[in-house]
Amino acid sequence: MLASLALSLPSTAGPARPRWPLALAALWLAIGYLNVARGTAHTGADYRIWAFEHHCYSDIIAMHGDRYLGGGRPLPYLEDRIEYPVLLGLALYLPSFAPGGALGHFTATYLFLALCLAVALLALWRTRGTAPWWLAATPALVYYAGLNWDLLPIALLALSAWALERERAGASGALAGLGISAKLFPGTLVPPALAALGARPPRRPLLAFAGALGAVILAVNLPLALAAPDAWSWFFRFNATRGAENSIWDALQVERGPLLALLSTGPLLLATALAGAAAFRAARAGGEAARAVRLGTALALVTWIATNKIWSPQYALYGFLAGALAAAPAGFFFPLAAVSVADFHVAFEVRARRWEPWFRDHVFHRDAVVRTFLWLLLALWLGRELWRVARAAPRAPTPGGAAPARP
Repeated sequence: MLASLALSLPSTAGPARPRWPLALAALWLAIGYLNVARGTAHTGADYRIWAFEHHCYSDIIAMHGDRYLGGGRPLPYLEDRIEYPVLLGLALYLPSFAPGGALGHFTATYLFLALCLAVALLALWRTRGTAPWWLAATPALVYYAGLNWDLLPIALLALSAWALERERAGASGALAGLGISAKLFPGTLVPPALAALGARPPRRPLLAFAGALGAVILAVNLPLALAAPDAWSWFFRFNATRGAENSIWDALQVERGPLLALLSTGPLLLATALAGAAAFRAARAGGEAARAVRLGTALALVTWIATNKIWSPQYALYGFLAGALAAAPAGFFFPLAAVSVADFHVAFEVRARRWEPWFRDHVFHRDAVVRTFLWLLLALWLGRELWRVARAAPRAPTPGGAAPARP
């Protein structure tokens, strides 16, 4: 599906073949594969500590060892409680049929994720006003492409943004629904998209987007929610009970409770509200509605990963996707690329040291402060640019005048 969508993308920006971003991304992926795949020789009970000590940990290998190392294949959610949404549960399960044990499972998964990255880059390349190099050039791909399955929802979010820019509201909503069914981050596109589509008539694109979004989410999730409600809802219950983990709130020692909930969700809700308001204003006045939607999505993504109560190192990939959607300046890219590399080594070194207090307090927590500060700087730029786009929107046409194009 992803491959066919990529091949059908019409070229709207740049050369027909984005050779250098794809080549650079392929180089990063090759280096990352060689680093992480060596852990497949150490699967089992001791894999995690070995991988931490050698700075090559992958959830893909770890969860394969937990479930499939002995040859069994428990069905996701029906026989196996998984802490991820449905599509990521399937992405974990299906490669278990690949021959070659842990290495075969990881290789099949990695090739699929490499395809997802290629699709994301092609979608960005052919969406006007984006900067695909933000995602292609980051060395974070070396460390995070095979750490988790995040390149799948990233590809779906990039495709949804492309479809919206091409005025294919139904396809955009369907792709956003698939993205949300893989991880929640693609949901950041939904509020500004709905706001832009609903800003002026006709309402058919709004209904197409919302209808396709809801239909896909229900089609993917409802069967399992009915068949195995406890296992399907485990993702939501598991995350709701977690405290501050690896985030700025962990470094500041904010305890689990109402304050942590406010600090973690408040900035995201504010960013989402700003994104929707700006997209509505831009679309209503006939301005750069598609760019406002992308900027609003990027603002919510960056705010979310910076202030969420939980930080996983691979979340940096969503930040680089945000930079690509917004075509952010290179001055933000280089320090964020550097901190994303440092963040990986610090995150797994503290685990290799078994959370040694000195390293945790003086290196690990300070790394969280620096990382959060840099992502928030990008969020401020995104907010300013979003405000500029909304304010720069031209006046609505006078009665009888030509209606501006929809986003």
